[in-house]
Amino acid sequence: MKKIALLSRSDETISAFLLAAAFATSQILIGGTRLLFSLPAYGLLALIGLLALFSLRRAKPEPNQLCLVSAALFFGYVLARALLSPVDYLARPDIYSVLGGLLVYFFVACICTDSKRRMALLLFLLVVAMVHVFIGAIQFRDGENFMLIPFLQRYDYGRRASGFYVCPNHLAGLLEVLGVFGLSIVCWSRWPIWAKLLTGYAVCVCYLGVVLTGSRGGYLSTTASLLVFAVLSLALLRKASARLFWRLGGPGLIAAAVIVIAVVFLVQKSSYLSGRAQTVVDPTNVRIDMWKAAIQQWKLRPILGTGSGTYLYYGRLFRSEGLQQDPVQVHNDYLHLLAEYGLVGTAFFAVFLGSHLRNGWKNLGRLGFKRVAVSSRLLSNGMALQVGAIAALSAYIVHSFLDFNLHIPANVLLLAFVFGILANAGTQRELEPAPPGRSMMAWRFFLPAIGLIVAIQCVRLLPGEYFAERSRTSLRDDDPPSSVSFALRGLAYEHNNPNLYAYLGNAHVEQADDQQARESFYLAATEAFTKQRELAPQDKTSAVDLGFAYDALGRFAEAEWMFGEALRLDPKAASTRGYYQTHLKSWRDGKTELVPEPE
Repeated sequence: MKKIALLSRSDETISAFLLAAAFATSQILIGGTRLLFSLPAYGLLALIGLLALFSLRRAKPEPNQLCLVSAALFFGYVLARALLSPVDYLARPDIYSVLGGLLVYFFVACICTDSKRRMALLLFLLVVAMVHVFIGAIQFRDGENFMLIPFLQRYDYGRRASGFYVCPNHLAGLLEVLGVFGLSIVCWSRWPIWAKLLTGYAVCVCYLGVVLTGSRGGYLSTTASLLVFAVLSLALLRKASARLFWRLGGPGLIAAAVIVIAVVFLVQKSSYLSGRAQTVVDPTNVRIDMWKAAIQQWKLRPILGTGSGTYLYYGRLFRSEGLQQDPVQVHNDYLHLLAEYGLVGTAFFAVFLGSHLRNGWKNLGRLGFKRVAVSSRLLSNGMALQVGAIAALSAYIVHSFLDFNLHIPANVLLLAFVFGILANAGTQRELEPAPPGRSMMAWRFFLPAIGLIVAIQCVRLLPGEYFAERSRTSLRDDDPPSSVSFALRGLAYEHNNPNLYAYLGNAHVEQADDQQARESFYLAATEAFTKQRELAPQDKTSAVDLGFAYDALGRFAEAEWMFGEALRLDPKAASTRGYYQTHLKSWRDGKTELVPEPE
């Protein structure tokens, strides 16, 4: 009978391995920040959804119904609003990030309810986190943009550690969650001492990684999560007995003080890190200008928002004179949600967050405060997970005021895992859980339904995304013929990606130094830029590119119209005004030779 039971649950074991692989894949591929690099993880998650067909009728501890309803309302609205957004391609990252997150959430909340399996997944993630920190240590030591996988590149952050990610802030967002989960396992789980010692080492590495990122938002959110963890732990000890409170709580506070002193010493040893730490509160930070732009954007459509991905355009429109770097993200998840999804989306999110925090507190009361009060057993795997989940969520509640971790697919999947734990503690009073009712069956059916949709879309979208990336990198590496070839191959699969037309047009411009074929190259470029503009009429880059192409062809009046559009869409950018002055000089002089390429 044991063998039969084991075989009957092999699908859950396979799904757990697939989930671990999805987490690792999304993190290693620069956090999945381009759709091409997140699709492999979504494909693995789709398989988990399809395997859930074998678990539809399996007896499991049931998740909180209010949590599931709030998740369905919030993410259902986000999906609907994203599908109705003005630019289909810009909405895709949100759409598939939500679908991938829902697959993780429903799998953890409805099927992967065993505490040991959940903790094994966390242990695996801690191992991956140590690799992140190892890479980050090299980045910090050398001050170069070292990446373990050569074809992946990160932005230039100097000595700040980012691991496999392209941005140090996002690595901090990962490590702060895994660090406090590992700490909770060390303090509250029933693991043997040797396992706790190894986990404790991984936790120390995680927090060292947070320090090396130089992320000021990460410093604040890590501090917040540790404070929440300390308060919950002391409350549990107090509930057990006053003797335990002083016996364990006192040394714990002393250990925490020693660690804080060690971290401060480490930071002070580095002038770079100490400089970052001393400017945690910076009133001159450009984030404030981004936030103001997001508020202006929200005022345009306060109820439903302007649509997914549109901050790229409105951030330019409402930017201040002091913000010249192209704003792509708000650097505040709450304002980003408000601007693009309106008051409705924000209200649904508040219900979603509140219901999960409420249920997490109830779980902690049952598994922690009540159990500790009536039992001599202080340690519990389920309680360790709940304490870790509440503390981890507090980290993101703080960090989301300063960054955009919830627009990084790898971190979205991790947070979906956290919410799944809060929705279902995975234990109940009965010795054997009852078979699922109709409502529970309906919730579980979301997994194969979403999995099928995601699997089909991954297969459909992957070729176009692959050739778009190859076209982009070929253009970057000064190989315009290859860029044209890859762009055309991508357009055979995908017609709604404005980037493909942008790469195609710019590759044609790069080849226009051949005087005999110059006009034909520019004509081909104008055709590509025009199609790009049709797909994304609010994007000023297509207007600028089209304006320069018209100038090169001597069609100055048409170029004037395009540069006028660029100035309307981005009136305060010095670069746009500079492009316009270049156009006016070309028109005045009647020059049609190759004009300066826009930045």
